[in-house]
Amino acid sequence: MKDTDNIYCRILLDVLEAHGIRDIIASPGSRNAPLLISCSYRERLTTRVVTDERTAGFIALGIAMVTKRPVALICTSGTALYNYAPAVAEAYYQGIPLIVISADRPAHWIDQEDSQTLAQPGALNKIVKKSFDIPVKSDNKEMEWYVNRIANEAAIISSDYKPGPVHINVQIDTPISKTEDVDSSSIRIIHTVEAAPSLAPSDIRMLFQKLEGKKILIVVGYMAPDNDLNKYISLFSTLPGVIVLCETLSNIHINGNPYAVDSVISGLSDEIKLALRPDIVISLGGALISRMLKEYIRNQAPEVWTLGDSYYGVDVFKNLSLNIRTSPAFFFKVFYHTLRKYYEKRPETGTNLSAYTKIWNYVKDAQLEARKQFTADAEWSELKAFEKILNCIPRKYNLFLSNGTPVRYAQLFTENIPHASYSNRGVSGIDGTNATAVGCALAYNDPTLLITGDMSFAYAPGILGLDFLPASFKIIVINNKGGGIFRFISPTRYIEHRDKFFCADPKVPVKELTATYGWTYFSAGSEKQLEEILPFFFASETNVLLEIAIDDEEYSASLLRKYMRIDATDKKQIKK
Repeated sequence: MKDTDNIYCRILLDVLEAHGIRDIIASPGSRNAPLLISCSYRERLTTRVVTDERTAGFIALGIAMVTKRPVALICTSGTALYNYAPAVAEAYYQGIPLIVISADRPAHWIDQEDSQTLAQPGALNKIVKKSFDIPVKSDNKEMEWYVNRIANEAAIISSDYKPGPVHINVQIDTPISKTEDVDSSSIRIIHTVEAAPSLAPSDIRMLFQKLEGKKILIVVGYMAPDNDLNKYISLFSTLPGVIVLCETLSNIHINGNPYAVDSVISGLSDEIKLALRPDIVISLGGALISRMLKEYIRNQAPEVWTLGDSYYGVDVFKNLSLNIRTSPAFFFKVFYHTLRKYYEKRPETGTNLSAYTKIWNYVKDAQLEARKQFTADAEWSELKAFEKILNCIPRKYNLFLSNGTPVRYAQLFTENIPHASYSNRGVSGIDGTNATAVGCALAYNDPTLLITGDMSFAYAPGILGLDFLPASFKIIVINNKGGGIFRFISPTRYIEHRDKFFCADPKVPVKELTATYGWTYFSAGSEKQLEEILPFFFASETNVLLEIAIDDEEYSASLLRKYMRIDATDKKQIKK
């Protein structure tokens, strides 16, 4: 086949393609011409061109989030690479596989006041699993083996253990646009065989002895959908004395509405929190959104275990005692069966633990009922808008939530979570929301809905004009005149010049932008309007954006603070 005459670029893409990489997000440039030429001749690669490297990075992130497969990024030399940094940081902390390929000038031209030259090797070292640097093409045949080895290693490392980004810097000398006929059929691929997740019999006995007869609270942060985990954590949750609290982004689908974490925890008295105190907390998934839940676990000081691929030094609850390096699905499968048999032989132990479960369910039901009534009585506000939206998202949808208020409101009302939920919660920035949601939509056959605020949306409204957008991608923009979260959180809500320096209304012309890019536009400024529009919004088969106007931002902020302080529990009933 025809390909670039740069053999190092050919080897790199041959190996990545053979390792199953199918999606490439590339940005135009001249120095990366051999890489782009090589992509253009490869039918198995889907290469999408995005001019802005920051947007490109987040689109790649979104695709990899949903597919769980590495996505490659290709940029030219100079500052282009540094524009990837926000998306790469998110991928690193969330465990998303990316392969960053940066074209570079020859090393002898760096720092010589030549065009587009700066230090690129190792530029992302703090936020990638490993960095590689491929030198300028030479006649040394051993260097071809070296490039092949680097490409294999990068592909393996990006998906190995806890996945994450890797960086390959490629020095390219002129000429850069020549092609030739080549045969890549004999490319060398290094394969890996991974051991199945397991625990030694002695470890199983030790853990069983710690779990038997204990009150267990399972806490799940953000995770990719996992059918096996869903099955076995659901079974484990039926054991006596077991309570599960899942955040919206956990992608755990089980009965009993374990998702409205903040609605249950916030506002409870110290006396009730003590009554709910578990013996062991089992934590899995990424960083929690709920500050209330983190504080509850820290203050109650139970024994904390973590499951899965979290790093040894992660101790967010300040009470870590066990880091168990095994598949969470495997863990819950093994200990569901062992504990079930134990409680069948000792029914009196199970009966005592069931009382703990009843207390939790009583508190949860009372809190949710009181908050449901509170929201029903509220005036038009962000709280009211999110309740309406989150309770009618079709089950087949994928949901992407921007940071700030949307991801927090989703902690309150998700009684029935959609097919899957995502957000940039690795480092929780708002800059890549739009583009990451686009990537998620590209990797999913059914509709994807982005719920974002006007401040987050202002970062990259140009995504509306991407020519490869799927028609099933939809957006809801909550226009509350800037960063609404700063009107709610304690550190900023009473600052004198808060609206100017913190909320910072971006004044995005949302309606005009949708018209420019040919999207369908809806708007709602009241509860009645929203109820009327939502069925048409979800039924639309083309790109559609719904802008929801919240005029009284102060009321929304004060209402949310009141909502979070509700304590509907009857302490006498709990004691009884």
